Amino acid sequence: MTMITADNLSNAQYHATDAISSSAVKAVHGKSLAHWKARGEFKGSTTFDIGSVVHDLVLEGGRNSVRGPADRRGNTWKDAYAEAQADGKTLLTAGDYDLAHNVADSLLFHPAGARMSGPDVVNEASFFATCQDTGLELKCRPDSYWMSQGVIYDIKTCQDASPWRGVAKDFQSYGYPLQAAFYMKVLRLAGFKATKFVFVHVEKSAPYAVSVNELSAEYLEWAEGQVDLTLVRIAEASLNGDYSTGWSTTVNTIDLPRWLQADDFNN
Repeated sequence: MTMITADNLSNAQYHATDAISSSAVKAVHGKSLAHWKARGEFKGSTTFDIGSVVHDLVLEGGRNSVRGPADRRGNTWKDAYAEAQADGKTLLTAGDYDLAHNVADSLLFHPAGARMSGPDVVNEASFFATCQDTGLELKCRPDSYWMSQGVIYDIKTCQDASPWRGVAKDFQSYGYPLQAAFYMKVLRLAGFKATKFVFVHVEKSAPYAVSVNELSAEYLEWAEGQVDLTLVRIAEASLNGDYSTGWSTTVNTIDLPRWLQADDFNN
């Protein structure tokens, strides 16, 4: 039952711990135990780094980010990259950094962004707890946590922040409901209040539109059930060593989708 602040545990140190994270739950639920077990070392990307810098600018004042040269060519970039790595910072080209800054500014002008950057929250803190039902060690690292109110904020950079189109699609594509349910579960097990999980979506292109979204009670209840079932699967696999896909060994029949059934093939 532990909370460790960002000053005492870096993001890299957090990810190096062996406890089960929401990413593990999403991998097992979305694909299989085999896919989660076979995961390799995470490889970053420019898109990931831009998102990281947006988070850093909003949540930690940009102290972990560096605006680099105009491009990644030559020794100028190599030297800047080596220095950033040594300092534990994320280096972006000047153009990518400016893009991240525009995205972050849009968030900071929004009430949700102002809350996350305000004095009454804990940002990038790590929480650890033991699942009472499975015995698994669990962990989560909320972007921002309004402790007195039990509200968890999570920043999502995206292409489309429209609530009923882009956001709803991303919820299904990226397992965000499972993340919300998992984080709330870990915080509660760690002895902290968790009453609401708020997704703050911001677009990565002008006008850098922001929308604030949460799951309905019904959706969250479903996600909580799926998290519990998935943790049981992980715990059972850790005991019996069976990290298979669970897929049938026989031939599968793929049915015609309903949306195709509605088409008039004669026209």
